[in-house]
Amino acid sequence: MSWNRTDAVKAIVQALSANINAAWIFDKTPQTINPPAVVVSRPDTINYSFFALGIDEATIPVVCVGAADGEDTVDALITAVRQSFPDPSLGGIVSSCVPSSERGWRNASIAGIDVLQAEVVLTVQM
Repeated sequence: MSWNRTDAVKAIVQALSANINAAWIFDKTPQTINPPAVVVSRPDTINYSFFALGIDEATIPVVCVGAADGEDTVDALITAVRQSFPDPSLGGIVSSCVPSSERGWRNASIAGIDVLQAEVVLTVQM
């Protein structure tokens, strides 16, 4: 397998949708957002032939978004994202997809809406 964002993100969104019912789930960064939401962001890094020829590794932030004072909501979304990958192969679409870290708790304003967000970083090998 080689890196293919379209296939990987489609499988990631499907896994998230099967586990998270109380939030909007986006496959790319939207122009505007209403919390609670989970956004599969653009890859941070893609390392080609990382383990072997044709096995690429990508890190993909999944942004968990709550109201500006919604620490509990964001924390619950992080937990839900982390629990969304019982099958790390995502049905055979990737070699491995695992939540590897959490980062970036911050307040932000998106299209005039104040939110709190944090990221769960997925490490995907494909």
